[in-house]
Amino acid sequence: MILADSQNSGLEQDYKDLSTLLSNIVDFVPMYLFVKDTGDNFRYIYSSPMVNTLFGRYHNDVVGKTDFELFLDPVVAQSFRDMDENIVRSGKMYRFVEQMVDPKGILRTIDTIKLLVPREGKAPYLLGLSWDITKQRSIEEELNENNKRLTLSCQAGKIYPWIWDVINETAELSVVEDGKMVHKFIQHESFTEKIHPDEQQMYRNIVNAFACGEIDSLRLSFRCRYFSDEYVWLEKVGEVLEYGEDGRPSKAIGILRDITVDKRHEEDIRAKRLAEESDRMKSAFIANMSHEIRTPLNAIVGFSTLLAQADSEEEKQEYLNIIQSSNEFLLQLIGDILDISKIESGKLEFVFTTFRLNEIFEPQQYAFSFRAEEGVEVLFENDGSDYTIVSEKTRLTQVLTNFLSNAIKFTSSGSIRFGYKVIETGIYVYVTDTGTGIRKEDSQAVFERFVKLNNFKQGTGLGLSICKTIITMLDGEIGVDSEPEKGSTFWFKIPCSPIKVG
Repeated sequence: MILADSQNSGLEQDYKDLSTLLSNIVDFVPMYLFVKDTGDNFRYIYSSPMVNTLFGRYHNDVVGKTDFELFLDPVVAQSFRDMDENIVRSGKMYRFVEQMVDPKGILRTIDTIKLLVPREGKAPYLLGLSWDITKQRSIEEELNENNKRLTLSCQAGKIYPWIWDVINETAELSVVEDGKMVHKFIQHESFTEKIHPDEQQMYRNIVNAFACGEIDSLRLSFRCRYFSDEYVWLEKVGEVLEYGEDGRPSKAIGILRDITVDKRHEEDIRAKRLAEESDRMKSAFIANMSHEIRTPLNAIVGFSTLLAQADSEEEKQEYLNIIQSSNEFLLQLIGDILDISKIESGKLEFVFTTFRLNEIFEPQQYAFSFRAEEGVEVLFENDGSDYTIVSEKTRLTQVLTNFLSNAIKFTSSGSIRFGYKVIETGIYVYVTDTGTGIRKEDSQAVFERFVKLNNFKQGTGLGLSICKTIITMLDGEIGVDSEPEKGSTFWFKIPCSPIKVG
């Protein structure tokens, strides 16, 4: 008997300890817990301390009350009663989110689960568990708002965020579809293949340098047709997000941005500047032409009058030489103007024939030797070989004589050497002088229209521009190598198939 009493006493103590433990757990768990008796008008038979924050009373005051006694608004109380009765009828668990104002006037969002706890021979209890998700819901709403802003910004700015798994060479690319941000996983190579061939190698080089850790950020632009069938300009900007154990980037983050409109705007600005510069140069050209044309005309008219009054043959010959020189310059001037007019209208004609190269070069040595200043030697450099090619003989002669005319104009001592070489792709033609030379920064400008580096020398500033157009239309290259006071070498290359004669 004593043993049985001892066992019962031990069980009661264990029950009390367990009850105390459960009570402490419930009291300190940050949730609302309550129990209603469905057989007694849904009266509260238990409520945790957290319930006090909702009703503004101690939790013991809640016990024995119904929702109609606790809620000031009867409509709210009735809605809870309807829900409780529905749970009893269906026997199912019910979960819902509701909002209510606490005693401090703060609107709170509550996530609640209600379910039945059966009792033998009695009406079941209704157990309720609630969590205050006000802060969570606020964060979710803020995230949703930020996502909407991000989506609108990406859509308006044509921006595509990305995260690149450098090690696995895959990327998560975010795009806007039907007003929502959609995340797509792509292979990095599948994107690279859509880049324009002209920029693809550049893209690979920079991205590989980034992946190897040689550079710590990305910023490059290229044409790509990943997002459409047509090429658009994209700018890629990114930086390292995570590094691997080897110190190399393992993950990167950044954006793609469609900059097609920006590129077009840049081109419009560039075109406007070029147009303005062209207008300025044309105005200068017209003013220059009026001067250049008057100069030889005045010489022709003036010395023709003096020719009739000359007393000696020597004097007549001098006047005739001046008139002849002025005639040649005037013809060249008119020819340049006509060529520019044809180029502008797209009517510059090319007639291809088969001819010997020496037919072009040999006569120039004799012709320009008479035009060179005293002491300047004009030499056609040739080893006795000759070649036939198929090309535009007249236009090639025009380029060569223009090079020689410029050399004569700027060379007062030394020599002018010219010739050609057979190269792998065709022929290389050069004219080398020991004249005044050209500064490096001016070496490209000489091939632009209306450019004259020396305004005291006769010329229109059109000759070399015409030469450049001719060589370009023959699919060739043109250029100059020069140093001030050391002379210049003007050259061009054209593709052809030279055949040796003899």
